[in-house]
Amino acid sequence: MPDLTKQKRRSRFEARLLEAGADDSHAAWGERKSAVIGAMQGTVVELGPGTGVNMRYYAAGTKVIAIEPNPVMHAPLQSAAAEYDVDLEIRQLDGAALDLADESADGVVGTLLLCGVDDPAQVLREAHRILKPGGVYFFIEHVASPARTANRRVQRVLFRPHRWMFNGCEITRDTEASIRGGPFDAVEVDAVDRGRGALWVRHQIVGTAAKAAPHG
Repeated sequence: MPDLTKQKRRSRFEARLLEAGADDSHAAWGERKSAVIGAMQGTVVELGPGTGVNMRYYAAGTKVIAIEPNPVMHAPLQSAAAEYDVDLEIRQLDGAALDLADESADGVVGTLLLCGVDDPAQVLREAHRILKPGGVYFFIEHVASPARTANRRVQRVLFRPHRWMFNGCEITRDTEASIRGGPFDAVEVDAVDRGRGALWVRHQIVGTAAKAAPHG
C-alpha cells in the first residue's frame, strides 16, 4: 500500500472521483446494498469505506466501525455518517491487521476493497476472524475482464494509470477466486457485466460470504 500520508493530492483526487461516482454506484447497486447492508444489526465493520458512499444504506443508529487507512477520506466519511445518522467510529488501520477481537462484528462490508490491498487473502482472513458465527461479509468488486477480450486488453494498457489514480487499485485481479478460496463457509457470487458505460471496470461481482453458525 502506498504511503497515504505523503500522497494527499492524489488521495484528494481519488476522493473526488469516488464522490462523483456515488450516484452511478447507487443506480447499479443501491437495491442490493439496501437489502444486505440495511439488514445488518449490531456492530458492523466496514473495510475501506472511502468517502462513505455506503452510509446511506445502514439503518439509522447502526454502529459502524470504519477501517479507513487514508486520513483524507475521514472528513467526508464523517459527514456522510452524520447525514444518515450512522454511529460511526473511524480507525486508521490496514485491513490486514485489525485491532478488533475475534467474533466481535455482526457483519462486515467491503466494497471495491480487495482490488487495492497488498494481501487480499490476509484481509479476508481478518474479516472472517472478527465476524461472529452466522454473520456475513458483503462485497462488491470489479474484476479482470474475460481473457482475450477487448476490455481485457484495455485493462492491461490502463493498469498503471488506474493504479496511480486509485492508490494501488489493480484492475486485473481474480478477486472471485480469492474470496472462494478464503476461510468462509458459504460463498454466493453473482457476476455482472455493467456494460460499456462502466468502461474498463465493467466486469464486477457482488455477493456474500458467510461464517457458519455454531451447531446445536
